[in-house]
Amino acid sequence: MTEEERDPGLQPERTLLSWQRTLILLVLVGLLYLRGPLVPGAAVLREAPVPLRVGVLALVLLLVALLGLHLWRRWRRTDHGLREPGGTGPPASVARPWAMVLLGIGVLSLTVAVTMTAILP
Repeated sequence: MTEEERDPGLQPERTLLSWQRTLILLVLVGLLYLRGPLVPGAAVLREAPVPLRVGVLALVLLLVALLGLHLWRRWRRTDHGLREPGGTGPPASVARPWAMVLLGIGVLSLTVAVTMTAILP
């Protein structure tokens, strides 16, 4: 089977959709953190100050925008996930490894912000 006959199936589309779902959920978690407790004053844990929540949400939105832009550009550059630019072989992945590292750092930072809000007086 030559490279021209290669049929990647739906794998590139599934990979892109999973990245998009991950980014949407990251925005959703950031928005829930911004909102705070469902009943004001009835929180078991201490509420974070509004400027801190807005700052965390701004960082989450910046992270999502950066990763989303990277995924969109890479998707377009690899001919919708079918071939690596300048070559005939399939691309290694839709996202570069630094994107996964950046996503992990962003989620870890969000976790630390939420935990520190609950722990520190």
